[in-house]
Amino acid sequence: MQIIIITDIFGLTTDIELLAASLSIELASVTVIDPYEGYKQTFINEQAAYDTFMTQCGHERYITAVSSAIELSEGEVVLLGFSAGASAAWKAIDRHSNPLIKHCIGFYPSQIRNHLDVIPCCPVTLVFPCEEKHFEVDNILSALAPLKQVHCIKTNFYHGFMNSLSENYSLSGATFFNDKIRNEIG
Repeated sequence: MQIIIITDIFGLTTDIELLAASLSIELASVTVIDPYEGYKQTFINEQAAYDTFMTQCGHERYITAVSSAIELSEGEVVLLGFSAGASAAWKAIDRHSNPLIKHCIGFYPSQIRNHLDVIPCCPVTLVFPCEEKHFEVDNILSALAPLKQVHCIKTNFYHGFMNSLSENYSLSGATFFNDKIRNEIG
């Protein structure tokens, strides 16, 4: 099995490297896709990370990168995305009917609000924060409820809780969901 991790706007971080290493020990192959093509970035804050993401990559280019990785996969694939990466994965599975995509797991995919017309080609688990700045989480959960392949989880944590560089990082939330990822994928 191949796991494709699609990072958030911070790109390749220590958290992502640790997650990839732990999954590659347990499973066959892990690929990381990030907005900066493997070059680690240093940001002074989340706004700087977002501005850099938008100028160096952007949402459409990120979707294209995820779609390309799916097309290059040779075996069963699980997509694991965070924030912009989760939103890119969501859009990418709408463009594919690849039976090798076994599952898509997305954490706090805020851009999904602009793409509620997606019909996923595989089972999807979406993990939402307790609230978002730009939309009502419960409205998105209601809009996604009719999709039989989509399972949504609303947490008590805030957007970015899996990333230690985020102002909303939660050690307890990250620990709980990292264990859940290993159990779902393994």
